[in-house]
Amino acid sequence: MDIPTTHPRPIRPGSTIGIAAPAGPVENRDALDLGIATLQRLGFKVRFDDRIFQSLRYLAGPDEARAEELQRLFEDPGIDAILALRGGYGCSRLIPLLDERRLRPHCKLFIGFSDLTTLHLFFRRRFGWVTIHGPMAASPVLGNISAGQEKNLYSLLTDPAYLPRYAFPQLESWAPGIAEGKLVGGCLSLVTASIGTPYQIKTEGKILFLEDLGEAPYRVDRMLTHLRLAGMLDSVAGILLGEFHDCNPESGDYTVEETLRENLVRLGVPILAKFPAGHGPDNWALPLGVRVRLDCGAREVEALEAAVS
Repeated sequence: MDIPTTHPRPIRPGSTIGIAAPAGPVENRDALDLGIATLQRLGFKVRFDDRIFQSLRYLAGPDEARAEELQRLFEDPGIDAILALRGGYGCSRLIPLLDERRLRPHCKLFIGFSDLTTLHLFFRRRFGWVTIHGPMAASPVLGNISAGQEKNLYSLLTDPAYLPRYAFPQLESWAPGIAEGKLVGGCLSLVTASIGTPYQIKTEGKILFLEDLGEAPYRVDRMLTHLRLAGMLDSVAGILLGEFHDCNPESGDYTVEETLRENLVRLGVPILAKFPAGHGPDNWALPLGVRVRLDCGAREVEALEAAVS
């Protein structure tokens, strides 16, 4: 049985967004500055500690420092929302260090994607929190955000009445039908890595969102097969596929799309593909944990409840 859903409170102009670095170290300070400028232009204050600039191999500092930073931001009454610095790797290393007693009372807006999929799944599985799959502080998308994406992100964070209806020319229906369910998922490789962990994804009756970066078709095949053999695809209500950026092979006459179709169309559930979210040049923010309707005939995704309340 699913844990009851908890919606974070909306933020507003003047609210403070805290930047956390739970995964990899910052690689492009200019991109971070541009991302912060976007948040400030939208009317938000931005706060972070210089700790986010620590680097330990492929991590933004020691596990203990990254875990403590994240927990303090949730506990801090002066922080209204938390935005990840960037992805990379490292969130799974924090799971044993996170104190659920410290986090549970402090549901706040949490935004990120890629490696942050791990924390989305953890917060959903342990607390039932609604979170936002969207661009991070050092993401080039945030610093150069389009007007449509900006309006959508701002509305998700601030408007308890905002029920987005996403319809894009590039959306493709790979399997017909209409499906409703809570939207879950994120980066395919991180979703697959959750199996057998305390934050293992729950997919029964859900709309499963998947995207990824730089994974060759055979690796995408392996991960989808793993999900299927683990029973994670047996009872999904529908599937929403984002961008599989830079996943086509350098040689050969096949594509990652063929691999996705072969593994997923056989499930017999509605599938919409090529949603502009993930690691590509567009990353439309999506609310995870809210109920949505997937309409393959109309080629659209409609939120049936707001992200914040």
